[in-house]
Amino acid sequence: MKMKTEKAQKIKESLSATRQRRKNQVPRVYQLKLQNLSKRDEERLNRLFLEVKWLYNYIVANIENRLNNNTWKLKEVEIKTPERFEKREIKQLSSQMRQGIVERIKRNLFSLKRAKERGIRVGKLSFKSEVRSIPLKQYGITYKISGDRNRIKIQGIKKNFRVLELHQIPKNAELAEAHLVKKPSGYYLHVVCYLPKEEALKEIGEKQTAQPIGIDLGVKHQLTLSNGEKISWYIPETKRLKKLQKSLSRKLKGSKNYRKIKQLIRKEWEYINNKRKDTLNKVVSYLKRFSLIAIQDDSIKSWKEGYFGKQIQNTGIGGITARLKHLATLISVVFVDRYEPTTQTCSFCGHRQRVSLSERTFKCQSCGREIDRDVNSARNILRIAVEKLKGEGKLLKTLPVDCGEVTPVEWGLSHDEAGSPSL
Repeated sequence: MKMKTEKAQKIKESLSATRQRRKNQVPRVYQLKLQNLSKRDEERLNRLFLEVKWLYNYIVANIENRLNNNTWKLKEVEIKTPERFEKREIKQLSSQMRQGIVERIKRNLFSLKRAKERGIRVGKLSFKSEVRSIPLKQYGITYKISGDRNRIKIQGIKKNFRVLELHQIPKNAELAEAHLVKKPSGYYLHVVCYLPKEEALKEIGEKQTAQPIGIDLGVKHQLTLSNGEKISWYIPETKRLKKLQKSLSRKLKGSKNYRKIKQLIRKEWEYINNKRKDTLNKVVSYLKRFSLIAIQDDSIKSWKEGYFGKQIQNTGIGGITARLKHLATLISVVFVDRYEPTTQTCSFCGHRQRVSLSERTFKCQSCGREIDRDVNSARNILRIAVEKLKGEGKLLKTLPVDCGEVTPVEWGLSHDEAGSPSL
């Protein structure tokens, strides 16, 4: 009993020390692709993902009786086949992998509970026809990396797999958990690393300017900046995808050719999604150069469900907001309430008037100024963000007094923060 207490105390102290370290670190995820896989290697990996699916569905089928502190010890589960129920043995799935699956189910249940508390209608956890990721909880136990030989070892599989892109992981990175991911193009290891926050800030600071920026999200132009810049991109479905979908409709469902075409369609979707992610990465990399980013927290989901479903899907604009929320730990990112009348307010004099969706130029009825509708909205978003920071008592060290795009109100705020009298 005394040994158990000492062990629990050591674990508690270790977790506490890790939490303290994480405050001065930033997370990064690096993708490593498994190379030169033989047919037997693929069979082993497929078996691993199959056992995860069996375990997950077995627990979900009867959560009340099967989800407990000893669930991860299961070595045999019952699955439903077209004819009857059969028992399957869990051979390759290690104990820590099973623990990761159990924790994933608990997180999913917690998310459903939170959604229900917010008044959202939710159902129950559904069965999975395919599992595409396996949690590897602890570096050194569930997986190991040999950097000098470009090899990784996954718990439960004897062979060491060769991987590419190991050089992208910095030497001072602290390796944490990882996920073994199955994609149409192959198998990947997504490694979560923690880097010192000082280095990440230094890297951003070298390219950063003192200019603040407001961002207005749109459909025709995905991003309109308060300095007048407009960023647009559109990545539609490829002709090859449409051709494959047409070919799939002519195949007998469940046949060998049907499965073959379906796999090709998955590969094509992966190619399209990779192009969209690459575009978002480039856009966010450009936005990092600004010292202050202000953006309106628009409901992109409602845009997609409305008249602009295709445009939203083919641009992936919703990912910008999510990426900026993660970026907020390193630079100043302010989110403006979606109900602020940024489009209906003049960015010069503050006069508010009704503006229809068809009017692409804002013509102020008070001061007579004309400005692009989206640029006007972006300038208002930046102004509201500055006022928000002012109300919270935060110093706007990043807002320069000689910035050409700053409105008269912001001039006063920046001078007040600097200790100078307002103009």
